[in-house]
Amino acid sequence: MIHVRGHAPTRSRIRHALTSGVRRALPAGAGAGEAAGAIALLVATGVALIWANLAGAAYDEFWHTPLRLAVGEAVLELDLRHLINDGLMAFFFALLALEVRREIELGELRNRRRAVVPVVAAIMGLAVPALVFVAFTAGTEEAAGWGVVVSTDTAFVLGLLALVGRFMPPQLRVFLVTLSVADDVGALAIIALVYTDEIRWMPLAVAVVGLAVVAGLRYLGVWRPMGYVVASLVIWAAVYSSGVHATLAGVAIALLLPIFPTRVVDVRDASRRMRRFEQWPSPEYARDVEERLQRAVSINERAHGALSPYVTFLVLPAFALANAGVHITPQTLVTAFGSSVTWGIIVALLLGKAVGIAGTALIAVAIRRDALGPGLLVRHIAAVSVVSGIGFTLSLFIAELAFSDPVMLSNARIGILGATVLAATAGSIAFALLGRAERRRASGGTRLSRPVDPQRDHLRGPAEAPITVVEYGSFASETCVVTSAVIAELRERFGADLRFVYRHLPIEGEAARHAALAAEAAARQGRFWAFHDALFDDPDGDDRVRRAAVAAGMNLRLFERDVRDRAGSERLDEDEADAAAMRLSRAPSIFLQGVLHDGPTDTETLIAAVQRVRSATSVAAG
Repeated sequence: MIHVRGHAPTRSRIRHALTSGVRRALPAGAGAGEAAGAIALLVATGVALIWANLAGAAYDEFWHTPLRLAVGEAVLELDLRHLINDGLMAFFFALLALEVRREIELGELRNRRRAVVPVVAAIMGLAVPALVFVAFTAGTEEAAGWGVVVSTDTAFVLGLLALVGRFMPPQLRVFLVTLSVADDVGALAIIALVYTDEIRWMPLAVAVVGLAVVAGLRYLGVWRPMGYVVASLVIWAAVYSSGVHATLAGVAIALLLPIFPTRVVDVRDASRRMRRFEQWPSPEYARDVEERLQRAVSINERAHGALSPYVTFLVLPAFALANAGVHITPQTLVTAFGSSVTWGIIVALLLGKAVGIAGTALIAVAIRRDALGPGLLVRHIAAVSVVSGIGFTLSLFIAELAFSDPVMLSNARIGILGATVLAATAGSIAFALLGRAERRRASGGTRLSRPVDPQRDHLRGPAEAPITVVEYGSFASETCVVTSAVIAELRERFGADLRFVYRHLPIEGEAARHAALAAEAAARQGRFWAFHDALFDDPDGDDRVRRAAVAAGMNLRLFERDVRDRAGSERLDEDEADAAAMRLSRAPSIFLQGVLHDGPTDTETLIAAVQRVRSATSVAAG
């Protein structure tokens, strides 16, 4: 048995405090926040409709209230609605761009194989609705509004999924996020290329210089936000003056902000400084620790975390309040439903989106059976394709750009609202029907598909220990680096009562799979756990696998031969097949006593969960 270094209690508390601090600095996850955001957007839409129909012309008069900002000779004039549409909505588009950049660098779009189906589905979900709309409006000036039907309202759809799709496989949200990100890229490109009328080159040149400043700050590794904020204000004003839609300033800025995984080396540096603060508490040391923690999280993710609540609960509801107020009377409804714009929007969003997205999934599965990834079936994608007909925010936004005629704009708004209601209703029914089967499958939690085998598995602790913790992990995951320290604390805390099993889930790609094969090569020399510890203790650098092999005291010639020959690939394939069968989509995935732990993996949470397992085991034994 390999000896494992102990972790002193103070060190454990520091490590937990720091890793928890980093997690709090990162953007909030899915679930309650998305559902609440969708409800806020729905309420704002209802208020706008009531206001517009009770107050009559007062609704539009209020939103046309003129505003004027002067700084010296520079004057900015716009009304209240344009302040929201051109100003506040820049934060919304910046948030979308931050998500696009993060997914490309760190998320689902980094894994090209997993991203290809949702990306192609997004492209078809843009193209088919546009063709349907043009078919309805061919030969008329209304056809110029085809951009209204191309996009999906990410916030609304994710919120609806959180409300009615709670029993769907977690991979479905990953698919939907990837699809939405690709969809947003297409919609933003359409706004920039199709709905920009006139360009003034001098202000645009100023904006380009401002973007160069942002790129320079990124190149210099500037991590304090103030420089980026000042440059962003200048860029927005310049883009607004150029004639290009000002919201695209937020996109350009967000795409340039620094993005990188949370760096364990920075967390460890902060840990050392935290120990100094514990020994001598002072404001200076406290600021030093805070700065080091901020450095561990990229500007992109800090900006995302800062913007998300304001965009969700202020910007988007304000946009709905300012734009969703359609004056509905028998006459406007007769006009709307006699218009090709209204019917073109409804049919394009409902039928076009469904055909484009679900059709792509059907073709992909016909070509390659596992094309959708573990846990996903065509029926899941079909349900997503229905709710993707909720265009709402971007559809209303593009309608303002596409239609200058008030009657056409009113018809478009009624079509968008009608499609939103129908898509949300049909999607809710689809998810309810799917949810019955998923609920039966999920009752009791996801269970470990293959029992622990002491002769086969990598096992630490007494084979007969009453408590079993199984991790499906990846040596390329920053989160798994942190979790390895948490597992070490669990083993120290529970001693002979706990056994730990490590299985492979190298979801990050080839580098993760190479590290897993190297671990299996180490196992052939009886050095798996020594290599495991060395690799997680030294998570940075291209040659970390070789350094870990040296630290583990292995025969390097045999080690390199086994890695080259992929000697452990069969075990990796078995572990990945198990993970696919259980629909595991993230590393680490932790099982306690054979049941998937659905929650945070910090020290306090896991200790409490293991305590509950131990208590239940003791009661059962008694």
